[in-house]
Amino acid sequence: MNFRVLFIYLQLCLFLQNGYSQESSLVVPVIRLCPEEAITLRTSELFDGYRIFSLNGCSYDRMLDILEVGDQFIALLEIKMEERYIAVFDRYGHFLQRIGNNVDFDKRVGINGIQLEPDGTLGVYVTRAYLNYSLDGKLNFRRKIENSTGMRTTGFSLQGGVGNDLYLWRMYQQQGNKNSDKYWLKITNTDGHTVLQFFSLVGREQGEEYSSYTYDGCIRLYNVYDSHVYSVEKNRVIPCYCLDKGKHTTLLDMELLLTDCGKAVQKAGIIHVKLKENQKYVIGEYFFKTRYYYFVHDKSNGKTSNYVFVDDDILFPSSPQSRLFPSTYFQAWSDLYFDDCYFNFYYRPQDFTRKIDRLKEHLSLSGWDEFCRKHPDIIKIYKENDGDAFVIISYKFR
Repeated sequence: MNFRVLFIYLQLCLFLQNGYSQESSLVVPVIRLCPEEAITLRTSELFDGYRIFSLNGCSYDRMLDILEVGDQFIALLEIKMEERYIAVFDRYGHFLQRIGNNVDFDKRVGINGIQLEPDGTLGVYVTRAYLNYSLDGKLNFRRKIENSTGMRTTGFSLQGGVGNDLYLWRMYQQQGNKNSDKYWLKITNTDGHTVLQFFSLVGREQGEEYSSYTYDGCIRLYNVYDSHVYSVEKNRVIPCYCLDKGKHTTLLDMELLLTDCGKAVQKAGIIHVKLKENQKYVIGEYFFKTRYYYFVHDKSNGKTSNYVFVDDDILFPSSPQSRLFPSTYFQAWSDLYFDDCYFNFYYRPQDFTRKIDRLKEHLSLSGWDEFCRKHPDIIKIYKENDGDAFVIISYKFR
């Protein structure tokens, strides 16, 4: 069974060398992960509608990120796991243009990420540079960022900006490597001088896949060792959430994982936590024993709800159960593409067609006719999709 453990990442540790001091004792909101109390999520409790569109007019094999800016979508796409590029689509999913070209981007290093800047421009991070574009595709400037971490570029990855002319590098090589560094995070200036370094790696031999995201102008990272989410800011790293796993805190044994994956997962507690947030919620998923669970933390009241099944009463009612995920139709939440308005679920064209085919087989003839009547937009894409256009179904938050 593939539990998506393809790479071993180094993780955050329990203390900081600089700028931490008493900030580790700050009282932060608690997100309670409890698989024993997981219930069924009715999608109408969290969402009140949907939209659907397909991204067509260009070739790609994978979508890595998508931003909605006004009446356009900006997507980071990948072809055959080799070349990444940025494409702009109109509100209906029709391709408009690329942003950047082979002169701007080195194919050998690729694009790490995209983000909308506070001034309305598009920020693009590659391995050792930051590029800034206007939304019409004009390159405003390119800023080279030196790597002074003492590591090869393959050892440290540029994660993004954490202030004016300051940048966060994350170490991701496997521990025990002869080139491994003493710290997991480093903040440098443009010239590559290390300003701050955080989270000692000394004595840390366990770990698992990490989780990080950008929110409110900061980079947030989940620390598997102390179950805290930290916010990386200009001159400090501070906790912003505590993940309470109850009695299920045992880390994944990476050495055992290499020899007996199933046994390692059974011995571990809650693992593979991935999360992201908007103004209202912190949303994510985790794996426990034999399956994935979803969770939603409501910031307004501090309540966390855990889900083991999804009853998609908006689009796909009476969905058959999945052995691994809470729903066959409701895609895994590991690809967390959501903002304050929509949660975007992204489907390869074959997967979307298979999803509708399965629904058609599951429903009675009258039930299928009723579905076609209620959702002509879905049926239109289902009938017209030529196998190349990837589909996005966006559920609208209440």
